[in-house]
Amino acid sequence: TEAELLSRGFGPSPEFGAFVADRAQSNAPADLVGMAVYYEIPFMHTLRPYLMLKWLHVDPKARGIRIGEQLMRALASHAVETGHDQISWFVLPDNVRAQSFYQRLGASEDPKWKRWTLPPSSLRKLSSVQLSSSVFHEDSASDTDLD
Repeated sequence: TEAELLSRGFGPSPEFGAFVADRAQSNAPADLVGMAVYYEIPFMHTLRPYLMLKWLHVDPKARGIRIGEQLMRALASHAVETGHDQISWFVLPDNVRAQSFYQRLGASEDPKWKRWTLPPSSLRKLSSVQLSSSVFHEDSASDTDLD
């Protein structure tokens, strides 16, 4: 809902941020023509904050006039100002146009990481398995063994 979006993005503890682009029209409210939505992961393997681009969208009628580039420049400035070393995001394999756009900005595909997903059926199955109390301690941050 709109209320949830406002609360989660613009409340006392925002879960995401956004840059927006609009186009003013005479005697009418400005139209939203693009947005870059991002969120921060407090730390990753580097123990540094990690900035993730969740969504970059430019209205098809407004493409070709550098709105996407301006949104990415705003996000890059935000990243530098807030102490981030990089920005990461996902691109669908068949979205060649987006990949070309990001390459023009200086981005490249990360060869070290592949995205993994636990789908709903596997999630339910995995969550229904009883945990051994001798292996799992919810309040312990030192349990790092992987099976």
